[in-house]
Amino acid sequence: MNDDAVPAKPDPIDALIAANVRAVRARRQERQADLAADLGWSPPVVGDLENGRRRVTMADMVKLCRALDVDLQELLRGLDPEDMRRLGLDRRRD
Repeated sequence: MNDDAVPAKPDPIDALIAANVRAVRARRQERQADLAADLGWSPPVVGDLENGRRRVTMADMVKLCRALDVDLQELLRGLDPEDMRRLGLDRRRD
């Protein structure tokens, strides 16, 4: 089985990231093809990611942050605060 393959029901974190990528791209008024070109991916790969049909790797997250000019917190917006803290991404730090 391919590691990037997603089961019939996407993981909740992959679904959250997919929704956030879609929202950021829409806010920037970019097409999937524009984001795909920035990432060096094909538009169907971006579509699969945005529709929860592709697992999101950490390498993908880095590329997405660069291409969308956002930080990791933006792509993980809506994640459980305890999970954010465990990742070292809570904003309450001094």
